[in-house]
Amino acid sequence: MTDIEPTAEGAADEDPVVLSAVRLERRWITRAGTHGIVVHGRTLRELQASAQQALALRCGTPAPPPVLVRPQSPALDALAEARLRYQTALREAAQALRADGTSWSDTALACDVRIADAQAVLGHDHRDDEPP
Repeated sequence: MTDIEPTAEGAADEDPVVLSAVRLERRWITRAGTHGIVVHGRTLRELQASAQQALALRCGTPAPPPVLVRPQSPALDALAEARLRYQTALREAAQALRADGTSWSDTALACDVRIADAQAVLGHDHRDDEPP
């Protein structure tokens, strides 16, 4: 079993309930202590559906808040860290290229991303480049 304990974060009426899930043998398992439910499923979709049904029963309403499942594991944590490092490196590279006067097209080509991705990482709205 993993060292990461599943948790639940409750939210306001229109906000989703976020459930952390861990893999145990061949099933995903989550405990939603604040909501008084424990659910499991073979797939993440099955787990999400089970949690939705359990919340509907627990709350006594046909439409409980939506449920978001966030799988947890050391490998997924490492992946999230790698994505963050990539986004940081991409932003720094794009900033340096743009500061030197490099076009969006060349910046995107040099960074091996789409132009819209290069613009987005710098918070630039590509619609600003369009003529009125």
